[in-house]
Amino acid sequence: MSKARLMNLPADYEKVGVKKDEIEMWEDGRRSPVNSNCWEWWYFDARLEDGSQAVIQFFTKGASAVGSNKDQPKFKIKITTADGKEYSQDRDFKPSEVSYGYDCCDLNYGQNYFKGNLKDYEIYLAPEKGLGANLKLHSLSKPYRPGSAYIEFGEPDHFYTWFCVVPKGEVSGTLTINGKEISVHGYGYHDHQWGNISIIKDWNHWVWSRQSYDDYSILVFDMVSSKNTEYTRFPIVFIQDKDGNVVYESNDNVICDIKEEYYDDISEKTYPKVIHYEFKNGNDSVEYELKVENIIESYGKNVLSKAQKLLFKTMGLQSSYARYDGNGTLKLTKDGQIIERDGKLIYEFMYPGTDYIEHI
Repeated sequence: MSKARLMNLPADYEKVGVKKDEIEMWEDGRRSPVNSNCWEWWYFDARLEDGSQAVIQFFTKGASAVGSNKDQPKFKIKITTADGKEYSQDRDFKPSEVSYGYDCCDLNYGQNYFKGNLKDYEIYLAPEKGLGANLKLHSLSKPYRPGSAYIEFGEPDHFYTWFCVVPKGEVSGTLTINGKEISVHGYGYHDHQWGNISIIKDWNHWVWSRQSYDDYSILVFDMVSSKNTEYTRFPIVFIQDKDGNVVYESNDNVICDIKEEYYDDISEKTYPKVIHYEFKNGNDSVEYELKVENIIESYGKNVLSKAQKLLFKTMGLQSSYARYDGNGTLKLTKDGQIIERDGKLIYEFMYPGTDYIEHI
């Protein structure tokens, strides 16, 4: 077995065609070929001033179609209102109804679209069965990618990527819920991922968290690969100031302490409820604590057929997922100064494996 690795060497940048210190608009265009095991998605979420939350995601393929050698496009929208009510929808499309931009993010799914230029984005989902969106996202930050954005899994051309396009942005526009158009304003986020590995087989778990304060934003993507690549860990963290400048970043030197857990009846697994991180980079350090307050979304055994459950058991897998409304507490020590912040956020725990605690 061999370990996974972040592709951040000079030869890696040359191989994938990106520049080490410059992010270009085409990087948010379509990156994956139309081929079996290749997948890609563009993700957006927002916390809004009225207390509601929105998540929108465009896919070249749904999870069940990853093995297909043809695109099977779809998008998902989920809105959670301030009183906890949920409104969600998946919409599927024929490949002939969809077009992709390669020079920039320019997704057109029928009359619906997600398009932008690293700074400004428009997301439009035509109302259907009373649910829709017409939003603008204006970046208040700068795009970020760890290394080339690629993580190589044990062998060349076997990879997973993550490109954080808008760590923090201002959101405005309207949501349509139950046929009623509602004006909204708040803050949002957009990232872009593609690859050809199996998320279920090649990852054990990950914690993904992004949080915006008035003057800083922090993003933590703490990933642990599966047994196939020796549970390699990628504890990626970066902090930007109000102008989008990176004031702290690291992808190693992490201590993770699970202070509290909870049992999830849906997936029949134990999850972390309170996670305390300590990151170090030279004399600078970050302490960051995440706490679950409400579960926005959870799935596991409840969405699997009997045949899928048997297959996963045979493979030693028990794939599940949870998205949270939570609280994040930050303590940044930089150049001898201490900066402390606290607030609400959306974060997730992706959990394909069976035993995260042994590899935390």
